[in-house]
Formats: sequence, C-alpha cells, structure tokens
Amino acid sequence: MAYDGPVTIAEEIRALRKALAENTATFGARWKKSGRAVENWEQGIREPDAFVLQDMRKVAARTKTATAKKKAKG
Repeated sequence: MAYDGPVTIAEEIRALRKALAENTATFGARWKKSGRAVENWEQGIREPDAFVLQDMRKVAARTKTATAKKKAKG
C-alpha cells in the first residue's frame, strides 16, 4: 500500500506548515492563533475551527500550484 500524503487533519496541518517552512508561532499568526494552538492541532489534541481548516486547505492548494510552476520553469 502506497503512502499518498497526510491522512489525518493533524498530519495535513503539519505538512502544510513544513511546506511553508514556518514555525508554529508564525503559522498560527496567519489565523490569529498561538503557536501552542498549532502544536495541539499537529498532535491531534484539538482541531482548528472549520473555517480555519478550510482556509488552510486553500493555502495548501495555492502552495502546491506555486511549487508545481517553479518545478516546470526550472
């Protein structure tokens, strides 16, 4: 069975944060949340509000598009 990427919301959040190369505090500040809140999300202790998660997924989609464009150019 192949691994196709993040499976849980916690993994999804961590993967996005790492793709953006941001620490937890900087990442949380995008949504007016603390670094500790991000740590809780990444550990599966809590989940972000639905609207925050939806916005994160939009950022992730833009990040994937930008990365693909860079790879195509270079």
